[in-house]
Amino acid sequence: MELTVWDYSNLVSKWLIYIGVAAAVGGPFIAALIKPASQIKAVIEYVVLGIMLGIVAVIANFFIQVGAFAEAGFGGMFDGELIDLLWQSPVGDSVFWRLSGFTLLMLGLWITGRFTDKSRAGLQKMKGQLMAACYIFALPVLAYSFTFIGHNADIGGIAKWLIAFHVLALAWWIGALYPLWLSCRILEQKALYALMHLFGRLAMVIVGILLISGVSLLVMFMDSPAELITTPYGQLMLLKFLLVSAILLMAAWHKFHLVPAVHHGKKQDCQHLQKSISVEIWVAAVILAVTSVLSTVMGPANLA
Repeated sequence: MELTVWDYSNLVSKWLIYIGVAAAVGGPFIAALIKPASQIKAVIEYVVLGIMLGIVAVIANFFIQVGAFAEAGFGGMFDGELIDLLWQSPVGDSVFWRLSGFTLLMLGLWITGRFTDKSRAGLQKMKGQLMAACYIFALPVLAYSFTFIGHNADIGGIAKWLIAFHVLALAWWIGALYPLWLSCRILEQKALYALMHLFGRLAMVIVGILLISGVSLLVMFMDSPAELITTPYGQLMLLKFLLVSAILLMAAWHKFHLVPAVHHGKKQDCQHLQKSISVEIWVAAVILAVTSVLSTVMGPANLA
């Protein structure tokens, strides 16, 4: 299959969308777990940057798809008739829901940013409640946006909900990695251990959702296990499975070896954990790149 400039542009913008969604989903959750709360400024900046990246990438991706349909060069991206046509299609629905999810999160951050650390206790409590409400509403909105496009638009309702849960679980995990990396730098060992220990417990639930939804989707999308070897889509899915397995093994190494070492060891153990999370971040970036290929230029044989 020969890819065009539009295909490559679509892939890159889709990859950036995934990064933005991951930051928007995983970042606020980790920020809520960090104690003391005065240390979350860098994490909030990461979330804001991720949301802005996501918004720009969503808009760019829409116009890239317009240009691909127009086949008239750069100017074709702004063809009014095609813009209107795509906006009223599942592509437009996806754009609407993604921008809505990002906007909800940005609104929550803006509102809570109006309260200073010197605000009364009641206002501080309201600040947390407002952000939590925006976050809880934004999660299903962002997840829902992934059910409209690619081969996802051709599948049944159960599979779409599985995709939504899979997206949320993967975004939560990957989006949490950079804040955890930051925490290794900004938190004292006691606070870092408490954060990593709690994250490890919560991650067990997320891993379950990730694996159950992923395996279920594989069963739905493939007629036989042999397709993992004999079809390009299956081979990429196998690669993604291996990468996810690698990241889960690293997480297990953290939970059972590096995190306990942080609790009982020296400052250098925090540095070892930080370096290991750095590797995990790079693997996660490759997982998102593979996912962008799977959802953009390649689909299951039984949906072809």
